[in-house]
Amino acid sequence: MSTLKVGIIGLGGIARSHCDAIATLDNVEVVAVADLFEEKRSQYMEEYGIPRGYPTHTELLKDDEIDAVAVVLGHQLHHRLTVDACNAGKHVLVEKPMALSLEQCDAMIDAAASNNVKLMVGHTPHFSGILLKMKEILDSGRLGPLMTIVCYSCKNWTYANRAPQYRSRFHGGGMWLTNGVHVVDRLTWLMASQAVSVSASIGTRAHYQAADDTATALIRYKNGLAGVAVSIAYADGPPIMDTQVICVNGTVRIGGGRQPFLQVGQGDEWQDIPYDDPPAVMHYEWKSFVESIEQDIEPPASGEWSRHIMEILFAAESSAISGQDVVLESGLSWTHQRAGVPVTRDHGWI
Repeated sequence: MSTLKVGIIGLGGIARSHCDAIATLDNVEVVAVADLFEEKRSQYMEEYGIPRGYPTHTELLKDDEIDAVAVVLGHQLHHRLTVDACNAGKHVLVEKPMALSLEQCDAMIDAAASNNVKLMVGHTPHFSGILLKMKEILDSGRLGPLMTIVCYSCKNWTYANRAPQYRSRFHGGGMWLTNGVHVVDRLTWLMASQAVSVSASIGTRAHYQAADDTATALIRYKNGLAGVAVSIAYADGPPIMDTQVICVNGTVRIGGGRQPFLQVGQGDEWQDIPYDDPPAVMHYEWKSFVESIEQDIEPPASGEWSRHIMEILFAAESSAISGQDVVLESGLSWTHQRAGVPVTRDHGWI
């Protein structure tokens, strides 16, 4: 395959990470951007040498040179823009969370399948150097079988600078859907199983907003184990992005925040484990997306995977409202691949 021609839809802050990652790859090029604001379009076009800019995604999708798009807009827009892009014959990398309902997730998956294009969701920590190394350690078997996992995503919510849609659950905002999605993705991938049920407490404690800012969820999996996901947005405090995986023969942990570290604990000692950071935060994410297109394989964070992550998130919300353990819609049966295509050896459900 020749160079993949990409269009970026939406030029908020995270769009810069996408452009920086694409710049590290030889076989990908951003050829167009779309944003309502001309100033934003001009800024990105000048900074990254992008030849074309459009005021709307509709106009960008008419550009025949574009092979794939990145949907980098508000959560409430992911569904519509992804379906439109798939129907225009473009491969899609859409930001997390995938969508605001399972019905929307299904429509996105169906649109990709019916148009024979790839759909991947941007679960960025899934592709970080430190988490890839942790997964490699678990896959090696040196620590034995899993026992439990605890994952955190706690941070300053920066309320004053947060756009209104991200402070409204009606628009898909709140800490649980915005950052809890990363915790659940991380936990589920490391657990190497599918979820059965969720028991959660979710609420608004630190901010005046129409969305949550604190969540703690116990997630039970089909391998008989359970893990805990903690996602909190406080008014002040340092980031806590820790992950602790306890196994029969030892523990592997990530200390997150501004100075992350990876350690393996066996006996009475912790050993620091080196790992390689990618040249850009989303380097492996885009590399994997391009490979899925080139090799016609299932993307590592595919539509089906991301739908399951959203199913867990929505079940946690239902549990918090009802005060009951909630069995997932797919909880009593195994979710299976529908695409009928080969899978990547580096990422995925296992």
